[in-house]
Amino acid sequence: MNKLLSFIACILIMLSSCSNIDENDRFIYVPPVAVGRCVLIEDFTGQTCLNCPRAAETIEKLQEQYGADTVIAVAIHSGPLALKPTASVIGLRTDLGDLYYGYWKVESQPSGLVNRKGGLTNDSQWASLVYNEIQQKATVDIKLAISNDTITHQSHVKATINNLGESFSGKLQLWLVEDDIKALQRMPDGKFNKEYIHNHVLRKAINGDWGEEIALGKDATADKEADFQLENGWKVKNMSIVAFVYNDNGVQQVTRKKLVNP
Repeated sequence: MNKLLSFIACILIMLSSCSNIDENDRFIYVPPVAVGRCVLIEDFTGQTCLNCPRAAETIEKLQEQYGADTVIAVAIHSGPLALKPTASVIGLRTDLGDLYYGYWKVESQPSGLVNRKGGLTNDSQWASLVYNEIQQKATVDIKLAISNDTITHQSHVKATINNLGESFSGKLQLWLVEDDIKALQRMPDGKFNKEYIHNHVLRKAINGDWGEEIALGKDATADKEADFQLENGWKVKNMSIVAFVYNDNGVQQVTRKKLVNP
């Protein structure tokens, strides 16, 4: 009986001790955990470039290895080897692509940027560059929320950017890309394949050609929103938004999300 009374007394003492802890001292702040860095490959390509299908295959293999949401590619049809759309040809070249082509001083295709580190490279270098980037920790995290109006074909995107470390400044870029486009492509043997399937094709920039400025304090969060409309011929089920944050040190994080659920 005495042992039982002693045990109950101990429990009461423990409970009274807990109740005396100040409310502000009950929780310990834990900073956001750094997340793995995804990788953006900007593939400068063209429909009359006979070696460009090889680069597309390189991207496909990297996505099979790491996942298409970890290695995120955007095909930028641009330059003299790209085709502009006409009444008889499904051309994928855009003025936006040509702007980037000129800015990065592309001299040959295929070539590309891997997280905008180290300048233009060819597809034989992408595997090692992707591997190196995946080992890094991201300094920011990006979440996308998308809504669509099926009648007007207008869409709305909200990007939430979480800073995972010290103060950060850079830009948020939102691109609209399309998969599964059947269009002409010159192949490595020199012949043209009219049934070629083009994926992750850059269609437009949603929030400006170079994105919009963001500045985040330590562990801060910011929301950016934008509206956009699909053009005739674009298939909403094949469309995705690619969002990335970059600064002078390259792409800090990238993500993608389909406009509609599969």
